[in-house]
Amino acid sequence: MESCFKFKKSVHAALWGSESWEISAHSADPSVIADGEQKKRRLNEIYPDFPLLFKVIDAKTRLSVQVHPNEETCKVTGGEPKTEMWCALSDGPIYAGLKPGTSAADVEAAVRSGKFEELLVRHEAKFGDVFFIPGGLVHAIGDGVRLYEVQQSSNTTFRLYDWGRVGADGKPRELHIEKGLQAIDYSLPVPVPCKSLDTPFFKFSQEHVLGASILSTRADEFLALYTAKGEIDLDGKRVMERTSVLIPPSSTCELFGSDSILFLTRFWA
Repeated sequence: MESCFKFKKSVHAALWGSESWEISAHSADPSVIADGEQKKRRLNEIYPDFPLLFKVIDAKTRLSVQVHPNEETCKVTGGEPKTEMWCALSDGPIYAGLKPGTSAADVEAAVRSGKFEELLVRHEAKFGDVFFIPGGLVHAIGDGVRLYEVQQSSNTTFRLYDWGRVGADGKPRELHIEKGLQAIDYSLPVPVPCKSLDTPFFKFSQEHVLGASILSTRADEFLALYTAKGEIDLDGKRVMERTSVLIPPSSTCELFGSDSILFLTRFWA
């Protein structure tokens, strides 16, 4: 088995911008290996139980206000549980969490009145700010924001509010009010921006690379790497800026970078 995998880009266009599925084994769009001995193979063929999905989201305009189910609420709402995190690649507004004291009745009223923004906590994100978005937390990505997303391998989203816009057909996009209300966890705290995370699903960190080092994985873990700034050399492969690489279990890679910033996510096989 090779020490690292690079993947073909898979960019999904959306009404609000685009999202690149960087590393995915989800059936909706599994990643295709770009080079090496496993070239053209899909990631889910090699690792059918691969637990996470990695994206880069480019929001030209704000995304809908939405919520994802967790392991418990998806038993009621259906769909797949989805806890995620965002790391900002640009400065801009992030909406994450409801203001303290917000109730289900307040949410329903805000959908009808068009005043949902009044319920949301707005953060002015800076490059490298990390936000933890567990299943059940209401959130939205603001205008002009680029971010790196790490999430459970899930494609379930419930839209609560869409800012009054219409789709390509000139009609309002579908909302999922009933399921969304069932998925909200009002006990969740408002996220506090940080630089690293240690969650039940993954560990995320940022590293400023100056020179040579070694990256290795245990027999029970993966390491996903994203070049947020600058390029690197990884086991003789040139990895350009804004590129994702997966290091599989039981691997060791030689890393060299010159003033590069890497996002590193360790998670379990």
